[in-house]
Amino acid sequence: MAWHKGIKFCFSGKQLVRLLTMLRRSVLAASQVAKRAMGTYKTSTGLVGLAVDPDGKNTLMHLSGEVLDSVKRIPDTSQYRQNVEKWFTFISSECSKTDDVKKIEDAMELGQIEEVIEMAKEEKKLVQYYFENKGWELVAKDQEEADKMVLEMADSIYFTDPESHPAKLVEAKKA
Repeated sequence: MAWHKGIKFCFSGKQLVRLLTMLRRSVLAASQVAKRAMGTYKTSTGLVGLAVDPDGKNTLMHLSGEVLDSVKRIPDTSQYRQNVEKWFTFISSECSKTDDVKKIEDAMELGQIEEVIEMAKEEKKLVQYYFENKGWELVAKDQEEADKMVLEMADSIYFTDPESHPAKLVEAKKA
C-alpha cells in the first residue's frame, strides 16, 4: 500500500510510479494526436503578424466555400469568375484529401496554410468589389478598345501565325 497526497493506493511505491509515468505518457501522446488532428504541426508561421491557425484546414475549407458561393453572382462568361472557380475548387479539393496540413500546403504550393487563408479573405473582398463595380463590363470595354487598336495597327505588326492576323479574324467573325 502507498499513500500519495492523502490518497491510499493498493500499489507499491514502484507500481505507483510506473502507473503515474504511464498515465503521463498517455496524456502526452493524446495531446500530440489532438494537435495533429487540429493541424498544428507548428508553433509559429515565422511570418511577422501572421499567427498559426490551429484549425487551418477547416478555416480554409470554409473560406473557399464562401468565395465559390460569392463568385456565382458574376456572369459565368467572365474569365475572372472562371479563374477564381478553378483555384478555389482546387484548394477545396486538396483540403478534402487529407487532414495533414503539411501535405495540403505542399500540394497547393502557395505557401503556408495561414498565407492561403489570408489570400482567400482578400479574394472574397475582391469578388465583392468586382461584382459591385461590374468588372466584367470594364474588361469587355477594354478588350474592344484593344481589338480596335490591333486592327488599326495590323499592317505594322508582324504576326508569326498568319491565321491570327486581325483582318482574317474579322472576316471569320463576319462569316
